[in-house]
Amino acid sequence: MTTQHWIITVDDEHLETMDEVVSELKASGLVIDKVLRSLGQITGHTEDVAGAAGPDAAPSVQSDGAGADSELKRPQAQDLAAVPGVASADSSRRHRVAPPDAEVQ
Repeated sequence: MTTQHWIITVDDEHLETMDEVVSELKASGLVIDKVLRSLGQITGHTEDVAGAAGPDAAPSVQSDGAGADSELKRPQAQDLAAVPGVASADSSRRHRVAPPDAEVQ
């Protein structure tokens, strides 16, 4: 299984009801890591399951109210962006630096 990390931006109209947005994102399959209320952002991740598209399938979309339910694969950006109150759903990547004693630097 691979993990896809997400940064969700909440629109201005839903900042006061961020807990409801968090609940809807959880129901959509997002595992919540942090809720950054002062920034209006939520970070989380999804697990890849058999038949799911790769992490580069849809790196970022703006919410347009359209999206498909996805029970057989992890949610994609368009699924998360379809949640009411979500302004955007952006995939994030983690970069790591090799330790100082590694052969390649």
